[in-house]
Amino acid sequence: MEEEKYLKIKDGVTVDHIASGKAFDILKTLGITPESGNPIIVLMNVKSAKMGKKDIIKLENVKLNPAKVVAKIKKIAPKATVNLIKNYGVIQKVRA
Repeated sequence: MEEEKYLKIKDGVTVDHIASGKAFDILKTLGITPESGNPIIVLMNVKSAKMGKKDIIKLENVKLNPAKVVAKIKKIAPKATVNLIKNYGVIQKVRA
């Protein structure tokens, strides 16, 4: 899988299956800024078998409710998947 070569986060939230070029719109909608001091990983134009190209956001040490995130971003990213990550594993997955 292409995505596996990118950094994994220990704890936090990932947003996957974002239409190419929309990652920064998602961050703005969620109110995520670099001033938080937590690592923010933004991958843009990543190859995707299903979408052609996609964006991915990884937020380390951020606690967000995946269902609430989906509700906020579904107009911008109707195919998004939000994953809650704990100890490098997905413990909750919510699709738009």
